[in-house]
Amino acid sequence: MPEISQRAQEALYPSVREMFEMAATESTAISFAIGEPGFDTPRPIIDAAYAAASQGDTHYTPNRGARNLREAWCRYRLDHDGLDYDADGEIIITTGGMEAIYLALIATLDIGDDILIPDPGYANYFGQVRMTHANVVPVPLFADNGFRMRAADVESAITPRTRALLLNSPSNPTGAIINPDELAAIAEVAVNHDLWVISDEVYRAFVYDDDVRCLSIASMPGMKERTIVVDSFSKTFAMTGWRIGCAFGPKPIIDQMTIMQENVVSCVPGALQTGAVAALDDGSDILDTMKEAYRKNRDMVVSAIADMPLVSCNVPDGAFYVLVDVSATGMDDHEFAVRLLHEGKVVVTPASGFGSRGRGFVRISYVGTAEDTTEGLRRMRVWLTSL
Repeated sequence: MPEISQRAQEALYPSVREMFEMAATESTAISFAIGEPGFDTPRPIIDAAYAAASQGDTHYTPNRGARNLREAWCRYRLDHDGLDYDADGEIIITTGGMEAIYLALIATLDIGDDILIPDPGYANYFGQVRMTHANVVPVPLFADNGFRMRAADVESAITPRTRALLLNSPSNPTGAIINPDELAAIAEVAVNHDLWVISDEVYRAFVYDDDVRCLSIASMPGMKERTIVVDSFSKTFAMTGWRIGCAFGPKPIIDQMTIMQENVVSCVPGALQTGAVAALDDGSDILDTMKEAYRKNRDMVVSAIADMPLVSCNVPDGAFYVLVDVSATGMDDHEFAVRLLHEGKVVVTPASGFGSRGRGFVRISYVGTAEDTTEGLRRMRVWLTSL
């Protein structure tokens, strides 16, 4: 048998998937592992896609994406963020946000280039960068700062080969949001060092407190022309299985990503894009419902963790994740997660899979029902007390 390529062998398997598969052996376990909305896609969105398919929208679509979806998403972005993108040249529809990030990495990095990645950060960032044969340079995030990225730490991490910075605000796995003043300072660093910025904003809609502002770095002076904004329908409209994302950015980079799209997936199914248009035009109800449910779950989780022995956490600003410090248990995060699964029947994700600074933490995703969240937290407290 021929050897598997070195590039394939360098791909990483995320710890969240490891725990997901391990949990299959514990049928009564309550899961806080997967970051998937605990809601089904609203019926009007499904009906729009079904009608489109029934009427013959079952053929190839443009590599760049259907025009009606590109126009609708540009209108949505303008209405919500004041960012004006050209539907003809500054947006591409992709197979989920992950493809958008991957195309952006290939479009901005050559082999051996460095890219700054938040640590802890989304596990797939590390795997995708390795697959491009570029190098991850971690930007440390600190618990005593709520895991919010700081411009000084970005500046300190820059190397002679740094070509790009990847941002994620609100963050997976920390729930942190970069405050506007710090974001402006990070933008200055990017301009001064002539960096591309890939801004993963798939959780932008999930902000729970009135005094917290979540801005796009693309709105900062001098940044729109060097920023690729990644967005997705997966979280905002409970459409994870639809695999529809996009990238906004300067026309030259989007044009190149469009060429690469042909060589990767060719195009996104047309009927699904019609459903996505329906989500943008009339999907605010599901978003409001999810936000209220997740806000209550977040407050429940934070309050419960505060009453548990041996663990602690910050209050996350957004998204639907919280990192829990388990170092006082004397276990590393992987042992903690495995024992909690088998002994306490609760699934959490060891955060060492999100980077070196995730060691000693586990991630809780609070997207389940209020009943499951309550019961999972009760089991966790009982198990910790037994230690």
